[in-house]
Amino acid sequence: MPATLIYAGIVGLLAVGLANHVLYARLRARSLPDWQPPAAERVQANFVENAPLALVLLYLMEVGGAPLVFVHSCGIALVAFRVLHAWGLARYAGANYPRLIGAQGTFVLMAVMSVMLVILGFGIVDA
Repeated sequence: MPATLIYAGIVGLLAVGLANHVLYARLRARSLPDWQPPAAERVQANFVENAPLALVLLYLMEVGGAPLVFVHSCGIALVAFRVLHAWGLARYAGANYPRLIGAQGTFVLMAVMSVMLVILGFGIVDA
């Protein structure tokens, strides 16, 4: 069973949860702080913008022959970074460390996975 299936399933569930959070924030907008409904929308938009590409990179790494422990490490990191970003942006107004770590961690992770794909593609290292 491809490891990416696990992380795609978890990320899919996170996407459903974030979409429901946006719906909740819109329905309860009057009883929430002013910053929360737009923040919920930003969390979901950022997730939809970054998670699919990260999953594609993860899958390509796996089928390209990257070590399974590396694939699982990247999958776990992806889920952790996306949860951190969502939690930080949904819980706190303005800049905060969970949001920063989640966003920047996702970007670094996608860069690392991309470099691994280039390495695998050129056959620089037999994985």
